[in-house]
Amino acid sequence: MKLGMYSIEIQRPTTKGLFAAIKEAGFSHVQFDFSSVCDEQMPLRIEPGLLADVSSQAERHGVEITAVNGTFNMIHPDKAERESGYARFATVAAASRDLNCDFVTLCTGSRNTKSMWAWHEDNLAPSAWEDLLKSMEKVLEQAERYDLVLGIECEPSNSVNSPEKARELMDIFQTPRLKIIMDIANLFQVGQARQENVRPIMDHAFELLGKDIYIAHGKDIKAGDGLQYTHAGNGIVDFAYFLDKLDQVGYPGGMILHGIKHERDFPESVAFVVDAIAKHKNR
Repeated sequence: MKLGMYSIEIQRPTTKGLFAAIKEAGFSHVQFDFSSVCDEQMPLRIEPGLLADVSSQAERHGVEITAVNGTFNMIHPDKAERESGYARFATVAAASRDLNCDFVTLCTGSRNTKSMWAWHEDNLAPSAWEDLLKSMEKVLEQAERYDLVLGIECEPSNSVNSPEKARELMDIFQTPRLKIIMDIANLFQVGQARQENVRPIMDHAFELLGKDIYIAHGKDIKAGDGLQYTHAGNGIVDFAYFLDKLDQVGYPGGMILHGIKHERDFPESVAFVVDAIAKHKNR
């Protein structure tokens, strides 16, 4: 299993420096975010030559771009904000093809106007779900246009905050262009981050979503009443069991490490996951 990382978790002033650092840290693929190389995560326009520069540096350093972040607030209460998101997503969708990548990630959003990653009590209102369905139709049009696969994940602060909601969304659209990003740390709700809950929560998610997993995220969460995310090996996620579950559903891909807040933690997290993969392979 190959390892990848989020490009935003290594910061360098040049594209060349970014991909050199990704390779040096032990990664062969990356989930790419445009904020790593320009001022915006979801640019409306991309400077001439930037995509060619990113592609050439990725190839030069032997790093495959396996996902591109296309996250905008799909249920923002302001329709104008959603329309802006659609336009920016269209730019990123087109650009992903120039980066030789066919997988773009989504954020199912929040009614919170300050952050699409923050909870709002209206996230589960019927009107929010209707807005999500409309937004999903829009982005799936771009997926058809550019021959892309789009990825959603369970996020405790988003409209799709559980495996049940993710399954419902998948079943509504019934398209091979919509798949699951499996991030175990994101499956926990407030108050659930306890060691005894890890495997049951994982079993439940795989039962509902396992057949639709397109990419696996390697993030961890610390035990406690809150939701304190951290790097792999620094929390309670059972990665050996995670690898077992991925095998059971025939998952063929790699793992994107996520939640690494400081570069000094990369060696520890990479070593932990490499060891877990080696032990799993040699059993």
